[in-house]
Amino acid sequence: MSLDDDRPTAEELAVRLQYSARLASVGKLASSAAHEINQPLNVIRMAAFNVRRAIQKGTLDPKSALVKLERIDSQIARAARLVGGMKAFSPTTTADTPTAINPTEALTTALELMAKRFTAADVELIHEPRTGDETVQAAPSALQELVIHLLDNAIEAYSDIPERNPLLVNEDVPPRWVRVVEAVHEQDFIITIEDAAGGLAAEIADRAFLPFVTTAENGSHAGLGLTVCASLAASLGGAVTLDPTELGLVATVRLPLISAF
Repeated sequence: MSLDDDRPTAEELAVRLQYSARLASVGKLASSAAHEINQPLNVIRMAAFNVRRAIQKGTLDPKSALVKLERIDSQIARAARLVGGMKAFSPTTTADTPTAINPTEALTTALELMAKRFTAADVELIHEPRTGDETVQAAPSALQELVIHLLDNAIEAYSDIPERNPLLVNEDVPPRWVRVVEAVHEQDFIITIEDAAGGLAAEIADRAFLPFVTTAENGSHAGLGLTVCASLAASLGGAVTLDPTELGLVATVRLPLISAF
């Protein structure tokens, strides 16, 4: 048997790349996800405490108790949604079965999971959601993973840019923001993720979706995120592109619509 026989196929390499990218994302998401999941848990704890105290005192008001129980239910649903979003990044998790979904709901979960990352990086998140009932054929976990990789890429673009000092009113440092816009054009649902971090050099931008292409010189980024994004977008029947803007970059995800009501 020659050594060539042991070389992985292109399909096996793609699976390994996605596996590695998921592992790299888990650590970054862990702190943010833990913070977001703690919020509904704290609400549940407080609501349960108030109901228990009212029972102990014999002052339980059924209407008030129902309101608190409904609040508990809603927070349980939120925590479950966030945990489900995190499961998408487990290396052993297979993608959900593609189904007709409202992409705004999957996108909202991704933004919740990344909320603490934005705060920690001093980057403002600007979200302009759709209010319609458009649907796409997609696995929710795949769409969330795609968006989270793009958001992480946008946040990391600011890593070499000084943070603003809120105490210095006239500080000549541009604001740090990421704008996420949802739109519909013809038969596509479009998600744009734009930053103002200065963009990429032409020689990097041309190869951005190739494996192991990265601007990080300290080994913090393996350069797999955009490669996985392209693969995920294709698996959803869509595509992702990266284009320069006056201030930075904009990533555009296009997914074919099933229907729009």
